[in-house]
Amino acid sequence: MRLGSIRQGITWLVVTTSLLLAGFALIVLSLTHIKQLNQLTEQRVEDMTTVIANVSSRFLLFRDAEGIDDYFRQFSDNEFLQHIHVYEANVVAEQNALRYFASYNREGLAPIPVRTEIVDEINGLRSNSNSIEMVMPIRIDSEVLGYLYLRADRKPTRELILQTIVTAFVVWLVLVLLAWVIAMSVRGQLLRQLDQAVGTIQRITRNRDYSIRLPESNLIELQQLGLAFNTMLARVEQNLVRQQQAEKQALDLNTELERQVQQRTTALREANSDLLATLETLHQFQRQQIETEKMSSLGDLIAGVAHEINTPVGLVITSTSILRDKLDLLNEKFNDNSITRADFERFIEASADNLELIQRNIERTADLINQFRQLAMDQLAEEEKTFLIAELCRTVVNQSRQRLPELATIDVRIDCPEELEVTCRMGPLQHVLAELVQNSVIHGFAERHYGEIEIKVMRTAPQQIAITYRDSGSGIPAELERRVFDPFITSRRRKGSTGLGLHLVYNLVTQVLGGTIEVSSKHRGGAEFTLKIRA
Repeated sequence: MRLGSIRQGITWLVVTTSLLLAGFALIVLSLTHIKQLNQLTEQRVEDMTTVIANVSSRFLLFRDAEGIDDYFRQFSDNEFLQHIHVYEANVVAEQNALRYFASYNREGLAPIPVRTEIVDEINGLRSNSNSIEMVMPIRIDSEVLGYLYLRADRKPTRELILQTIVTAFVVWLVLVLLAWVIAMSVRGQLLRQLDQAVGTIQRITRNRDYSIRLPESNLIELQQLGLAFNTMLARVEQNLVRQQQAEKQALDLNTELERQVQQRTTALREANSDLLATLETLHQFQRQQIETEKMSSLGDLIAGVAHEINTPVGLVITSTSILRDKLDLLNEKFNDNSITRADFERFIEASADNLELIQRNIERTADLINQFRQLAMDQLAEEEKTFLIAELCRTVVNQSRQRLPELATIDVRIDCPEELEVTCRMGPLQHVLAELVQNSVIHGFAERHYGEIEIKVMRTAPQQIAITYRDSGSGIPAELERRVFDPFITSRRRKGSTGLGLHLVYNLVTQVLGGTIEVSSKHRGGAEFTLKIRA
């Protein structure tokens, strides 16, 4: 913020006010004087034109051109007149016409052309920046003998106007100097006491001596300021005394507080030591608990893998052993030459049954290994593409109906905007939806042959969509809901389920699609999966 002073304010106020008033008055007077000069010049031209017209009338009457030229020579010393033309009125074919009669041109000026038409153009007096022109009829009694054209120079008038402007400017400069002198005088008289008051205040501030008081003044404003400032100084002295007392009390209180803080700090330090020891114990217990859970999960995983593979492998071994015994028996009879057609037929029938059992269990083992391999998701790590998700949902439902005949009696509804486009990995998303549909058919509608499945898709953010999958099946058992995404967790282990479907869904959503999945079950009222993925 720019600072100013009262001295400068008063000086500029007086000077500016004086200059504005003086300038306005001088401008008004100058304009009035210039207007009067112009009026006097025009009046002079009009008077001279009248006089010359009256004198020229008798020369026109007697057609004395030489006489009028002699008359015009007396104006040779007049620098005001520039040109004089006299035109004689002539009646030709009953029409008025003008004819040049005589003229005067000031020495040093070129003659102007004869322009009889100027009589009609100039109606009385005409003025411009350089000259004044006037046309007046030359009469004797009421008869018009001709016309007089006169042009006068405005240079003398312009010189007088310039003198007026210069004089006004000089007067204005004198007034500026006079106003400055008056302002300095007024400022010195008015601000002397104010300077004394400012000096006293500066001394009080510099020495911090609040017992000093401002002197009295004969100016009402300064007197009121002094009274108010002296009152403030008295209150400051009182506040200083109170502040010193308060500081002494605060010092005593701080000493007591420091003592109490030191005692409590010592107690808090001891409590912190005990707390750190407790936290270290809790951390050790937590690490042990995590290790225990990891070992438990690893044990469950190993047990599940072992159980799923051990069953078909055990059946293969049993069938192979049976087939081996049959082959040994047939070989023994063949060596004894006691083999019969019935024995060979029974061997062939038993071999076919056991080979079929072996092939079925080996295929199941291969399928299990393929499911384990899918958990790595290497074959699903494709590039992202843009597609209509409504078409993808319909494709999943149609393919599921061909693969799962049980889906024919289940009503599948898709709630998705047709124009909704997403950009993500289409293969993993298609696999997730197919696994959810298969999970509903195998688990949710295992005990019934009717129900509903709803797939609802909506955009929740510029780069995110939410897919809500719900069915009206039997729901998820309460004891399995918390671990439904763990591997080998299933309620139909004895009916061929491996418990890897939802674990694969979880891995695809969280690792490949970069999203989240949550599950909730109404227990006998269906299951609901909520997926949020980047798309």
